[in-house]
Amino acid sequence: MRGSVLFMVLATAFFSGCDSRAKLDIPESPKDMVARPQFVQIHAQLQLLEAAHRQHMLKGDRQRSRALHRERILKEAGVTDSAFMATYDWWYNQPEALPGLLEEVQSHLDSLARTSEWN
Repeated sequence: MRGSVLFMVLATAFFSGCDSRAKLDIPESPKDMVARPQFVQIHAQLQLLEAAHRQHMLKGDRQRSRALHRERILKEAGVTDSAFMATYDWWYNQPEALPGLLEEVQSHLDSLARTSEWN
């Protein structure tokens, strides 16, 4: 019995020193990665843009309007489309971290709704 307890302690110590599977599955971050707080804000704004597009709230050529609004959002944030998309892909390839990030996006959207002049 005492030997098996010692074995368990040693095995735990050995395996805890190894990288976990989740750590090994984290893709390398892109070189021009958007910082998390800024990414959350941009992602929230783009979600609002998508909602407006789906509700047919954009006037004229909706696809062109959508593209122009997206370009404006990214330009105002000082982020290129390629940097945003690389960061987006990085986050969306991490199933363990993604729910927390999406909670932040939802929280930011809720905050925007609470402070909106339309409420």
